[in-house]
Amino acid sequence: MMLPLLISAILAQDAATGLVLVLHAGFGTAGLEVTISGDENGDATASLEVAVEDGAYAPAHRLSRVAPDRLAGSVFGLEPEQDFSVRVTLADPDGVTDETLSARGRTRSKTPPAADGRSIHVSPDGDDGDTGEREAPLATIAEAARRAEAGDEVVLLPGVYHEAVHLPRSGEPGRPIVFRGEGEAVLDGSAPELLGPAAWRDDGEGIYSAPSGPTYRVSVDGRRLWRYPTMAGLRALAEGTDGGFHVDGERVWVRLPGDGSPEGHRIQVSDLARGFWLQGVSHVVFRDLTFSHFGSAEFSEGVMVRDGSHHVWVVGCTFESQQPGIWVKGEVDGLTVIGNEFSDVGLPEFPWDAVKDQGGLESGAVIVDSHFDGVGFSFLDNTVRDSFDGLDVCGDDPLDHTNEVEVSGNRFFHIGDDAISTDGVCSNLRIVHNRIDDALVGVSVAPAVVGPTYVVGNVMTDLKNVASGTVWLTRPVKFNVGDDRPSGEVFVYHNSAQTLEPEQEGFAVTDHSRWERVVLANNLWSGTEYAFFYQNMGDEPFEQDHDWLHTTDPERLVAFQAGRYPTVAEYQAATGLCAGCVAGDPRVDAELRLLVGSPAIDAGRVIPGINDGFHGAAPDIGGWERRAAEPPEPDAGPDVGADAALDEGVDAAPPSDAGARPDQAVEPGGGGGGCDCRQVPGASALLWLLCVARRRPRWS
Repeated sequence: MMLPLLISAILAQDAATGLVLVLHAGFGTAGLEVTISGDENGDATASLEVAVEDGAYAPAHRLSRVAPDRLAGSVFGLEPEQDFSVRVTLADPDGVTDETLSARGRTRSKTPPAADGRSIHVSPDGDDGDTGEREAPLATIAEAARRAEAGDEVVLLPGVYHEAVHLPRSGEPGRPIVFRGEGEAVLDGSAPELLGPAAWRDDGEGIYSAPSGPTYRVSVDGRRLWRYPTMAGLRALAEGTDGGFHVDGERVWVRLPGDGSPEGHRIQVSDLARGFWLQGVSHVVFRDLTFSHFGSAEFSEGVMVRDGSHHVWVVGCTFESQQPGIWVKGEVDGLTVIGNEFSDVGLPEFPWDAVKDQGGLESGAVIVDSHFDGVGFSFLDNTVRDSFDGLDVCGDDPLDHTNEVEVSGNRFFHIGDDAISTDGVCSNLRIVHNRIDDALVGVSVAPAVVGPTYVVGNVMTDLKNVASGTVWLTRPVKFNVGDDRPSGEVFVYHNSAQTLEPEQEGFAVTDHSRWERVVLANNLWSGTEYAFFYQNMGDEPFEQDHDWLHTTDPERLVAFQAGRYPTVAEYQAATGLCAGCVAGDPRVDAELRLLVGSPAIDAGRVIPGINDGFHGAAPDIGGWERRAAEPPEPDAGPDVGADAALDEGVDAAPPSDAGARPDQAVEPGGGGGGCDCRQVPGASALLWLLCVARRRPRWS
């Protein structure tokens, strides 16, 4: 009798039991984590179904195992303020108890919570002894913050405010403390006394100096200068920069671009580390403010949000000559950054290796500290330009929960390194419908430990080396890293990516790339050498299907490990990968939208929960879904905003000599080279000239 009892005990340990389903609603997506018990042999799986509003349940994307007792996954395709339900069904060959778990949720509104109390006004011409009414404003933000209670609004009247503010208290749920700019309200961290030419002494050799404490940031007319650690380096401009500065803690020496003089220029020497400091302060909203030139310390930022500061909104603000704009540290839940603009002009042009060596310059719009332990970080509808890195979203400490990061609808351009970095430890990252242009790397997953990470529906054009003196591989998604920790599962669906730089791959995986699983499907990759390049020292699980492969090099198509394959058919036969993949001319416009008659239309596969709302017979390949019922629209040109990639896509008219040509270039193999810019009927001559200037291929 002992053997049956032993077998029964083992089966009981291996059988799975569903315990808890936790649902995290975002704005257009949602995340969930499921806790189970048993399943000692780790073979339990979980399927997900989603019902929107009062509709029927439909299959959604599968969940991922993120810990022995937890699975996680995401819901896509939702709208703000929309009710939905989820249902998770466990399966285990060893048996299941409580196999079905369900929950209901509602996505968040993009409208930030509003103040309902007093309005406290501040003006640079005010008086801290006054009442704070519009006719009697205070002089400092700090005094207004001292007076503000839950539900109050601090209104910053037009002007420049030179101060660093520590918020003393929180708002309340539904009654935040709001700091709102009216007109051009600027928090500026540069020393006012050093702005004009009178403060500067001519020290010869094109160098000027002025008294100053320690600083890590000097700009001229808003353009950042390189910091030289020695006077010898500044005199020689040893890094090859156009201008620079050196500081010794008592004096700052500046060499202006072009060896100009201070006359006619504004020299911004930062003497403040930050604009706002939030620690243990929650329910705060910042609206319509401008932050610039905070950087007196090695770790400086426009806004610091840390250690128990929850439900903070940053909306409609401008962070110029400022990086990072926002620093996030410790346990911070519900941070929402929406509709802002971030820039640091001059930074992308600095030498790439020197930036890496000096440190402190890779922060971007938001940097998430290595000790970040928050849930619900949303970065939506922002513009990030002129930066070395664009956005950092992951901490580095071990996790016992999902992070629920939503990065959606943003525009990144002129980025010296990674537009979006997920490097570190994160769980349930959703990077969807972003536009990336003029960057070295689109999304870095190097590594994204724990996972899952979803890279879905992004459009990446003109990937290239931006920083001076670099010859790195451009990558729409970067995996390689010298780290013993593998990424969790990474799902890369429906992206369009293009590089025009010579001898660059459309998609590249190189040595030292580790993960638990990577899945590629329905993407469009375009390069100038190989369309797809994979050479990795490991043997990690890798899946690929229904990708469109294009290169301007007629002799190359795919390099996979030691093999070189001039056609998709040969790649498939040798590796078993890339079912449904096609090579050739996908026929797209300058923004990689599919033209009328593109063979990439209806050429993708259905991925439950990802592309359920497709038009036509099947999903389209790439980051745009063509709406056949809509009339053609002209090419939007290279300066199209982020919101263009948020819709399901619009059609541009085909080149003047092109018909539908449904049979064009659908046979495996070939690259479909060529790079001419053909006039698009209905498009302006300016747009056509921009196409020529940018050498954007017309896939002919």
